[in-house]
Amino acid sequence: MNISLLRYQVRLGLVVLVALISMPYLASAATCDFTRNLDLGEVGEDVRCLQQYLNGAGFTVSDTGAGAAGKETDEFKALTKAAVVRWQTANDISPASGYFGPLSRATYERLTSTVVTTNAPTGSNTTSASTGNALIDSLMKQLNELQGQVKTDEVEAEEEDEETKPKPNASSEEAEVKDLLEEVLDAMDEAEEAIDDSNDAEGIADAEDSLEDAQNRLLTSLRSYLAEDYEKAVSILERALDSAKDAIEEAGGDETKSEAEDLIDELDERLDEVEVMIEEADEDGQATSKAEELWDEAKDVIKEAEDMLEEDDYDEALDLAEEAEELLDDAEDAIGKKGQDIEDELDDARADLDDAWDDVDAAIDDGDEVGDAEDLLEEAEDLLDEADEALEDDDEDEAEDLIEEALELIEEAYDEL
Repeated sequence: MNISLLRYQVRLGLVVLVALISMPYLASAATCDFTRNLDLGEVGEDVRCLQQYLNGAGFTVSDTGAGAAGKETDEFKALTKAAVVRWQTANDISPASGYFGPLSRATYERLTSTVVTTNAPTGSNTTSASTGNALIDSLMKQLNELQGQVKTDEVEAEEEDEETKPKPNASSEEAEVKDLLEEVLDAMDEAEEAIDDSNDAEGIADAEDSLEDAQNRLLTSLRSYLAEDYEKAVSILERALDSAKDAIEEAGGDETKSEAEDLIDELDERLDEVEVMIEEADEDGQATSKAEELWDEAKDVIKEAEDMLEEDDYDEALDLAEEAEELLDDAEDAIGKKGQDIEDELDDARADLDDAWDDVDAAIDDGDEVGDAEDLLEEAEDLLDEADEALEDDDEDEAEDLIEEALELIEEAYDEL
């Protein structure tokens, strides 16, 4: 057996496997027969097929639940429309409105007509997405060429001898390629998440272009890797990594990460400062129980934010950090707060409630919808009555909690208007 050829076959198979497993944008996509235009509210198997195609082509309808890969539905709803918008944007369809009409159908036919299914099982309705198919075709072509290079025993022996000659730093260079490949794939995953979380249309478009550059460079680097030109593969992968990082930045990923890190660092320092303030107030005989409770809650939320930061969930980390900041503000405000302060808060809350009732009554008189606003205000009124009773029982902490709950309900009532 030609050991040299076998080594190439094994290596080529490994690359194909890595490409298929590691790169979600190379997943299979459904082949559909669209005979009508699709938009919000449409129901049918063609909608299900559209969702399967979008999921397979990298324009995920949903990560979990209805619409996720393997859980596609026959209903065209908001998530489907959003995925179609991303697909239209990526394919220069204007306007990218989410309406899957004649232009989108024609683009779909053009894209899928370039896809070739190899050894597909009978009755299969799936095929490789065009990018993934191009990679597999390229790699399979190389495999076939290698298989055609089987020569005489003498030549094989010469090739085997040549192959076994030590190459300087070959193992370390190959390891560098693999490490860099892993880094590029991670950065591309992070870029995709940043794009999904972004609301900046212009930033998304730039990020998708950069991500496509990273994808193309990664695929190009595989050729150099197969040829054992590790130095060139590293050079191409470094450029691919730069493109992936550009995509993250353009989609706002790095900005969110930096903002979350800065705020968490600031909160760690402030946590100590507020703790000292609480201890000094307690020594002076001031009320601190509510402040201590809020401080403890802020500390827990900061820890959650740090955990989310380590898991690269920057949006959640930032949301938690902002929540912790509000809790520390409340803790500082609560230092030394006594009965009369809480009675004043209760009076202010009742005034807010009266204003909310006036606004609801005015909306009803104007014939506007008020939703659950009335029910929410009634619940708020009951909570304020309970807060009044808690004050009479000298349970100031309970009274303040009830006032806060009531104010939240009042705010929800305004949201209903």
